[in-house]
Amino acid sequence: MFNEDKTIAAAQKIMLEILQWIHKICVENNITYWLEAGTLLGAVRHKGFIPWDDDSDVSMPRADYEKFLKIAQEKLPEDMFLQTQDTDKEYPLPWAKIRKNGTLLVETGETGNEKYHHGIFVDIFPYDYYESEEVIKKLQWARTTKDEKNKYPKGSLKRIFAGLYANVFCFASMRAIEKKRLHLIEHRDEYTADKCQFFSYAADVGYVYPNTVDEILPVKLAENVFEGYSFYIPNKPDRLLEATYGSDYMQLPPVEKRKTHAKKIGVNF
Repeated sequence: MFNEDKTIAAAQKIMLEILQWIHKICVENNITYWLEAGTLLGAVRHKGFIPWDDDSDVSMPRADYEKFLKIAQEKLPEDMFLQTQDTDKEYPLPWAKIRKNGTLLVETGETGNEKYHHGIFVDIFPYDYYESEEVIKKLQWARTTKDEKNKYPKGSLKRIFAGLYANVFCFASMRAIEKKRLHLIEHRDEYTADKCQFFSYAADVGYVYPNTVDEILPVKLAENVFEGYSFYIPNKPDRLLEATYGSDYMQLPPVEKRKTHAKKIGVNF
């Protein structure tokens, strides 16, 4: 069921429409995709959107992602916009979104005044292959260490010390990991399914996880899995959800932890 909050419910209906178009384009063009993150959790736990969720995610292997970007611009209806750094020059993120024209969703960390499309959206993430869990753990450490300071108020001593730890005491380690990350991005074509065991978000996207290839591929069509519609999901969704959200992922979080991503949502603009 959709959220009882009318604003979020309206946004969810638009995201569902976008998801249906992604599914249609992928099926018609032999493109692999799957429901990702909170959208996958919603499918398994709620048979649809997490009631308070105001974003939606799918992922694709790198080759399918690139194929999708080429095809989607021609196949999407006129009221939808494929947003990448090529189609929207001010857009700052290294993954694609499909936005609904005539809508608004301002995320945490945005002002709404940025000179890029702010419509209600579905995120589309590329996945790459990784040769070892050690590499993934190093990338995870670097990201969480950099983000640690954001847990504390600006100007606080804890934030200052967290910044010093990341940027001064860990400078050499951070620099080595950054070089590895850039190498992975530049040479991603060398890391393939027949050479690598691990499969996760692209190194330029941000967080990576030690997902194994067989946990995701081959994807499978799940009938009536999300708001009464059929979508593709990973091969072993339970293992992915447990790794991401913990073994109690089927339990609802306490009310204070039911957080949204949006600062402002508008449907008719």
